[in-house]
Amino acid sequence: MNAIEAPAKSVAPWIAAEALAHTAVERIQNWWERAQHVYPANTQKAWRCDWATFMSFCGPRGCCPLPATPDTVAAFVAYCRNAGRKPATVRRYLSTIAVAHRVAKFVNPCADEAVQLEIKGLYNALSARQRQARALGWAEIQRFLATAGNSLPATRERALLCVAYDTMARRNELVALDVDDFRLLTDGTGRALIRRSKTDQVGEGNTSYLSRTTVRYLKLWLKAAEITEGAVFRRVIGRGTAKYLPTGRGRIAERPSVDAIAQAFKRVAKWIKIPPDEVAQVSGHSIRVGATQDLLALNIDLASVMQAGRWKTNRMPMRYGEHVLAARGGMARAAEVQGRNNAHSKS
Repeated sequence: MNAIEAPAKSVAPWIAAEALAHTAVERIQNWWERAQHVYPANTQKAWRCDWATFMSFCGPRGCCPLPATPDTVAAFVAYCRNAGRKPATVRRYLSTIAVAHRVAKFVNPCADEAVQLEIKGLYNALSARQRQARALGWAEIQRFLATAGNSLPATRERALLCVAYDTMARRNELVALDVDDFRLLTDGTGRALIRRSKTDQVGEGNTSYLSRTTVRYLKLWLKAAEITEGAVFRRVIGRGTAKYLPTGRGRIAERPSVDAIAQAFKRVAKWIKIPPDEVAQVSGHSIRVGATQDLLALNIDLASVMQAGRWKTNRMPMRYGEHVLAARGGMARAAEVQGRNNAHSKS
């Protein structure tokens, strides 16, 4: 499947489909103008990439992507299966295809039985299990806090790690944080307002607790970077301990990209000497996973974990904490009572 360039951000990705009626084009354009003010940038980026993938399949085969026939979509699913695409990825492709047809007011081909059978075949052939990001828990964060030195990047990374841990924030939530979103209390703790999240698209907002440790490192970063308004976490160009130096080292720049968060976490993992193969598994979700595991290991109830991570269902926290939960499950407790965990027990 040859990748093709995704449409510009200002243009609906499915507008490029050939043989579209003028009325369908108008519906898509009107919807896209409204959607850009409602849907997160990452969702729009996923739509563009997914649609480019579907177009790259349809083009060489002479298939019409919009409206697509059920046979075309079923063949696309079969192609993805043979290419070894993960079921979750294919599901996302189909979701994008369904959105395009709904917007243009065409019949959704993904609901057809032929497509559903291909999806079942996909799950039979491939594992639906997604690889989980390598967790970064508090013990590992502490190792970085203690050893990272006093450079400006290290000062920022300390604040970033602590805020990410306390808020269990996703990448886009971290980069969106402004100075006005923080409230530092007289008792040394603080609160952070997550204005919008994956499970809060309308922007009602959620307030997260900040520990004294987090507030201390956050204050150090804001003071060192001379940030009094706007974005809290920003790019640091070069190294240094002052905002501006004659050589340009240590210069504070603009708000980072969401991908920069994952890169920062990987640098932290390398610094504390996590094995290279595990560093490769570190992502922007690693601290969110680590915090979940830490909370469950401390016997924090699942409802509180869900509240801290802004989840509406328990599926993801249970997935993140499955190893912790297994060690506290019925069979683990039975093994203790029956003596099967005794070092001298015999089979």
